Amino acid sequence: MSRVFSAVLLVVVLVFGIFIGIRLNKGGGGLSEDRQKKMQEAYHLIRSSYVDPVNDDSLANASIRGMVESLDPHTIYLEPEKAAYTQSEFDGNFEGIGIEFDVVKDTLLVVTPLAGGPSESVGIMPGDRIIGIDSVSAVGITRQAVLHKLRGKSGTRVSLKVYRPATRRMIDFLVTRGKISTSSIDAVFMVNATTGYVRISKFVATTASEFHQALKSLKDRGMQRLIIDLRGNPGGFLDQAVEVADEMLPDRKLIVYTKSRHGGADEMKYTSKPGGLFESGPVCILVDRGSASAAEILAGALQDNQRAKLVGELTFGKGLVQRQFEFPDGSALRLTVARYYTPAGRQIQRSYDEGSHGREEYYKELFSNGPGNYLRHHAGLVFSKGDEISVYNSGSLGGKATSDSLKTILKKAGGIMPDYWVFGRPYTTLYQELFAKGFFEDTALRMFDDPSSQVLKYRNSLDSFLAGYQAPANLESLVREECRSQKIPFSQAEYQRDLKFIRLALKARIARQLFGTEGQLRVLIREGDPVMQVATQLIVGKAS
Repeated sequence: MSRVFSAVLLVVVLVFGIFIGIRLNKGGGGLSEDRQKKMQEAYHLIRSSYVDPVNDDSLANASIRGMVESLDPHTIYLEPEKAAYTQSEFDGNFEGIGIEFDVVKDTLLVVTPLAGGPSESVGIMPGDRIIGIDSVSAVGITRQAVLHKLRGKSGTRVSLKVYRPATRRMIDFLVTRGKISTSSIDAVFMVNATTGYVRISKFVATTASEFHQALKSLKDRGMQRLIIDLRGNPGGFLDQAVEVADEMLPDRKLIVYTKSRHGGADEMKYTSKPGGLFESGPVCILVDRGSASAAEILAGALQDNQRAKLVGELTFGKGLVQRQFEFPDGSALRLTVARYYTPAGRQIQRSYDEGSHGREEYYKELFSNGPGNYLRHHAGLVFSKGDEISVYNSGSLGGKATSDSLKTILKKAGGIMPDYWVFGRPYTTLYQELFAKGFFEDTALRMFDDPSSQVLKYRNSLDSFLAGYQAPANLESLVREECRSQKIPFSQAEYQRDLKFIRLALKARIARQLFGTEGQLRVLIREGDPVMQVATQLIVGKAS
């Protein structure tokens, strides 16, 4: 690598250090001359004296990552490819062939070609297996590799070798990539004659307009009550969450505000405007530990304004605002610049320790249900159905009666607390093993591929499938066969205990292959979702 390039790279690293210093130095100044000299000397020492050759790009990236790791868990450095991919997701569109896909064991499966996209136009169908991409085998491909190979600049072409199980034929396709609009709303449907359901998977540049259209569609079908599912929603654009909240709030209601050490553009206050599509009528929001950031803004705004009841679990607890700074090589720094607060002044961000160890512990806590386990012993029991489901009212935790130890736990946990905690019974070990080993995906594929299978007669009507599908009569033998091949201990007692969940999981997976994500969600929500059951009761006034 040339000395000129090395000199330029060094300048870039130093400028970046100065930039970070300006943003983080409490006195408002940049890096001192001594610190700049120290960084320069360290760089030259590594370049000249390290035992192995050092790549300048790697060294620069490592220096940035090192600085970033000393900050909060949500400040991150994105290398060019990751930055471009992330930006396309948040923009609500990307360039590619337009398929919803899944990787089941070693197989790249087309769940559905996106409507109006390049794949649909050339005749690719749901259930097709892509076994080759540009003359290279796709067997055993990873999800990330699929994105890398199938996305690309509009107008470029990709050749696909496809196996179509329905006809047992190999078909070659030449697909011209195009601009694909992605949806952040996975499902929109009526749960019953008066209750609408919307699932928002993330907040991208198009979410507010998608939500507006979803509300119009549901109102045209007679919606009087609304359930919004934010479970697993990692967040996204703040302004989109604000606009979604605005659809359900009357004029001049505070939605969210941010505070920053620097003031200026990083400090904002958002309030509602008149003319929302659903400013009256009951609303329930479903949340869990995967609901974060912009999802928490929406949930907190509607809860604090007494516009919605929240059902599920404590949310993730991400109350930090990031701004993305682009670098000339396409990489980016996503830097925390402010904290956000709910209308009642709640800081959503849960506690964390700085540094790499703090980051590791921070994300480990995501999988801990410590607050939930503690709270179920302090909140009031509202409803119980044997050991299948129990519901607790968070309202009973407030006031002077709340112990200091509980207050400490809640403050550390952060997040948005649901009005009603819902606990379902844990699955048996057998069910969890079947799920982990891909039994449901594999069995659904085999049924989908069998020309004599009864499920194929439903492929043109989701309603007919929901009403008429029957679990295979030989389901137990299929489970036993899987257990033998995967060396899973089979327990008759566990099989009987979770039989309804095994049937439901298989049905949902078949629905996904026949009708996409919305089909899968409609099966799960209609037949086996305890959080949805509670929300439906609450929204029609059958629970207190």
